[in-house]
Amino acid sequence: MRKITIFLVISVFMSIALFAASATPTTVATPTVPATNATNTIVALVNGEPIYSGVLDMASNVAPTIAQLQKINPQMYSFMTTTKDGFNFLSAYNKSVLNNLVDSVLMEQIAKQKYNIVVTNDQALAQVKAQVAQMLSSYNLTEDQFSQYLQSQGYGDVNQFEQDSVFTMKFSMTLDQLKQAVTSSATVSTAEEQQYYNANLSNFKTPNEIDVEHIQLSSQASANYVLSQINSGAITFESAAAKYSLDTQTSNNNGDLGWIPESANMPDFEVKLFASKVGDIVGPIQIQSGSGWELFKVVGIKGPSVQSFADAQSQIMQQLISQKQSQMWSNWLQNIFQPFKQSSTIKIMI
Repeated sequence: MRKITIFLVISVFMSIALFAASATPTTVATPTVPATNATNTIVALVNGEPIYSGVLDMASNVAPTIAQLQKINPQMYSFMTTTKDGFNFLSAYNKSVLNNLVDSVLMEQIAKQKYNIVVTNDQALAQVKAQVAQMLSSYNLTEDQFSQYLQSQGYGDVNQFEQDSVFTMKFSMTLDQLKQAVTSSATVSTAEEQQYYNANLSNFKTPNEIDVEHIQLSSQASANYVLSQINSGAITFESAAAKYSLDTQTSNNNGDLGWIPESANMPDFEVKLFASKVGDIVGPIQIQSGSGWELFKVVGIKGPSVQSFADAQSQIMQQLISQKQSQMWSNWLQNIFQPFKQSSTIKIMI
């Protein structure tokens, strides 16, 4: 169980530094995973800036994955490590990951050249350390426990794990700042907000609603008995819910189910409830699963309403701003990043 927990820590940490899906037109993710026996062999040059094999090993995670594959699927492991098709698959995968790393470097270069955005290794490492510490605390793990697990999987210790995570964390932080720089000028006018509101008025309409209490009982006979007690005045519906209801989540709150909106395909008992007046009791009704019976009481009714433009304006503004920012980023990728990439000198060496 402890190993599973530690694996979850690694998985959660990897997700933090995923290559952002909208970062490049290829939208392929690059996870942060540490390398084993990383070397300083250059696997690519991007405008003269090297990408080392250790970074590629970290991003592709091939070696640890193959090691795990040997344990869980020996036949597939044999195929991947002893056949030409297996070798070709791994080679193609490595090249795909390397292409993503190239895009990462290009993003950092254009961020520096055009927007003066620079994230240092020290800044990225500090962020990595903070996130590792936070997750170890969340999962109640010590650094020694985490380190032992990493070493058992061939990852090195926690310090090595953090150092190997710097590349993608640096890119992730750069990308956040770059997106902010590219899209921060997005604005929405009141006229645009009003136009959206008018065109999507149905989205701001609320149907009829009823506030309902219920009592869940084991049999029709017990439901009839409780109903007779309520009708005779011997006990209130709310007190009966506290005393008799099998629904422990609502029994101490008057059996309250909250507000239920009217819809097109309601079960028969809800149709009856919406046809009732405040104070009416409906039931006994057999639970659809057959696991008991219910009594219902209508305690509130609200007619249909429309959210005003003033109340909806903030929500509309956020939605329209988000749409504009997405479009601005997409345009930037096509009109700025792609030409920069095409004019760059990229040398792949694997």
